[in-house]
Amino acid sequence: MLSNKDQHLLNQTMQTIPRVKQRPVYKAPPIVDMLLGIPNQTGASLYGDSVHEGTYCCLKCRTEMKRTYIPFVKKYVMAGACKCDVERMEREELENERKMRKARMERAFAKSMMNDRLKQATFDNFLPRPGTESVRQAAEDFAYGFENSKEGLLIFGRPGNGKSHLLAAIHHYLDEQGYVSLFLDWSQLSNLAKDTFSKNSKVTVTDIVNAAINADLLTLDELGSGELTEYEYKSILFPVINGRQGKPTNYTMNLDLGRLEKWFEKDKYGNQLDPDGRLFDRIIGTCAIYENKGTSKRREDAMRRLQSE
Repeated sequence: MLSNKDQHLLNQTMQTIPRVKQRPVYKAPPIVDMLLGIPNQTGASLYGDSVHEGTYCCLKCRTEMKRTYIPFVKKYVMAGACKCDVERMEREELENERKMRKARMERAFAKSMMNDRLKQATFDNFLPRPGTESVRQAAEDFAYGFENSKEGLLIFGRPGNGKSHLLAAIHHYLDEQGYVSLFLDWSQLSNLAKDTFSKNSKVTVTDIVNAAINADLLTLDELGSGELTEYEYKSILFPVINGRQGKPTNYTMNLDLGRLEKWFEKDKYGNQLDPDGRLFDRIIGTCAIYENKGTSKRREDAMRRLQSE
């Protein structure tokens, strides 16, 4: 054991020895490690056997691809496509197809199909009232899960209680997501079809029916309003609903189901339209049905105005 004097001398000696600064160890960025590790992880070569030919690996999806020489075009080409390219091409094809359908729809329905109040409808500005809870939740679930929706919504109840507002909110949301969504008041749809009889009309009934059939989502507002004619049934309503099998269609109506069934049976002249209930069954069989039990907001507003006078 060193004495105190020897320990003191040793400490002084150590302080006089210059310390060598150590160089920092270089650490490659993560991307370098990733690139260097790809051949070991996939068993593929990043560069192939020559400048042009060999096995290539997509850095994103790890798909291996062969690049070979095609004599008659005198070019080296990639044999096949990786998963990333396939998904990109599918997205582009779907987007272009939707743009074409939307252009045809806008051509057929040049007139505005929605009043100013419904143009502003969203889930956030819906006024909740007792009796609207379940139908509002159903509307939101439908909109946010539309990609997996197999059936539409049929909402009935007294006028003015928010049925149209909720379905318009669905329409606006899906339109913003890039879907081809069409919102039509039933009476407006009927009038548009009749307007095609004019010699100045640039569209036909077939254009209107096909545009309604080909939409990702069709909403028929206030179905059952007015008196159904044989022409409306055979030329518009039946072809549209029948043509949309497998696609979701939403409906609102002020009638209950029993009165709607009777609306389909005969026209105002007593002619048989849907005596066996085939079209009625098709509607209720492809929709989740909700009764909106909320009170009429329009009546409540009117009562408040009267009380304030």
